[in-house]
Amino acid sequence: MLMFAGWAVIVLGALTALLGLYAVLKDLAADLVLLGGCLLILVAWGIEALVLVLAARDVAVPDPITLWGYVATGIALPIAGIWLGLGERSRWGSAAILIIAVTMIVLQMRLPQLWPGAFA
Repeated sequence: MLMFAGWAVIVLGALTALLGLYAVLKDLAADLVLLGGCLLILVAWGIEALVLVLAARDVAVPDPITLWGYVATGIALPIAGIWLGLGERSRWGSAAILIIAVTMIVLQMRLPQLWPGAFA
């Protein structure tokens, strides 16, 4: 389940980043498709966070502060992207979502390094 959610975050992040890049280059505000992509990233990350919480009940986490900091950041960033996309009605709202989508990909790629046992 963790690998599926992880790949979902990476694929959705890449698609949202491409949409964000298109919107920035065309000088467009964030539309419902771009905001929906950010929401889908949040849903995928939320599923992954829930599975991590359930897995952490049985096994000790090697670096819990960093891991849960990543999980909290992964939940907070898409929420901030939706808020910025709705509030900033210029291309800068789309740019914020682009940056957040790329950051979510990086967070997802780093997560298995923090707790390799959960992703084995």
